[in-house]
Amino acid sequence: MNKKQIAMLAIVGGIFIFILKLLAYIISNSVALLSDAMESIINIVASIMLLAALTISARSEDENHKYGHQKAENISALVEGILIIIAAVLIVEATVGRLFNPVGFEDINLGMIVSLCATCLNGILATIMFREAKKNRSMALEGDAKHLFSDVMSSVGVVIGLFVASVTGLFIIDPLIALFVAAILVKMGVDVLRKTSKDLMDSNCVEAEKAIIAVLEKTKGYLEYHGLKTRRSGNKVFMEVHLCLDGEVSVKEAHELTDKIENELELVVPGIKSIIHIEDQTQCERHKAQDA
Repeated sequence: MNKKQIAMLAIVGGIFIFILKLLAYIISNSVALLSDAMESIINIVASIMLLAALTISARSEDENHKYGHQKAENISALVEGILIIIAAVLIVEATVGRLFNPVGFEDINLGMIVSLCATCLNGILATIMFREAKKNRSMALEGDAKHLFSDVMSSVGVVIGLFVASVTGLFIIDPLIALFVAAILVKMGVDVLRKTSKDLMDSNCVEAEKAIIAVLEKTKGYLEYHGLKTRRSGNKVFMEVHLCLDGEVSVKEAHELTDKIENELELVVPGIKSIIHIEDQTQCERHKAQDA
C-alpha cells in the first residue's frame, strides 16, 4: 500500500474504533471510557490531517514552492498537537464533577470487553502503519503510528483501572483514570508541538548530520569542508556544505567528486537533497574568515 492508502485505512479504522469505544461508554457509563473515546476522535482528525498533508507534500516543486511542499506534514503535526491538548481539556471538563460525586457503573464488564476489542483493532492498525512508515520512509506515518500505539497503551491502562474499580467498589478510580489519560494526552500534545516546531524553525538534523559527516570524512579527493548546514522539511532532509579543492582540479573531476558524495549520502540518508559548493583554497579561506 502507498502512503495515501494507509492514511485512508487509518481514517476508516479510526471511525470504526471510535464507534466501538463510544458504545463501551454508553453501555458502562464510565467517564474513563468516555475519555478513551474522545481520544479516538483526535486519532480520526489526525488521520484526516495526515491524508491532506501527504496529498499536498507529494506535489512536485512549482514556481512558488521551489523546495517542494513537504512542510505540509509539519503543519499537519502542529495542528494535531493542538487538537490533542484540546481533547485533554475536554476530558478534564467532563471529569471534574465526578471527582466530588462518583457515579457507579452500569454494565461495566460488557463495556470493558467492547473497549478491549476496539483496543486490539487499534493495535493492529498501528502495527500496519508503523511497518508501512518504515517501508515508505514517512515521518508523518511514523508519527501517527506512534500516536496510535500510545492510545493502545492508555486504553489498556483504562480497562485495568476499571476492573480494579468494579472489584473494589471504589468508583472514584473512574474519574482519576480519566484525568490520568488527560495528562498523557497533554504530554503527547506537547511532545508533538515541540518536535514539529523544531522542524518548522529549521533546526539542524542531528542524526542526519552524523551520517553526513561520516560520509565526508571517509571520502578522499578534497582538502577540507566547512559550512555544513541541515534542515528537515516533512520527510526530506536538506543539506548544504562547502568543499575546498586544490585549484588544479578540473571542473569534470570536481563534478565527479560531488556526484560520488551525493550518491553515498543518498544511501545513508534516503531522499536527502544536497547542495555542495566547490571552492578553491583562496575562496575557502575567505569564507572561513567570514564565518568566524
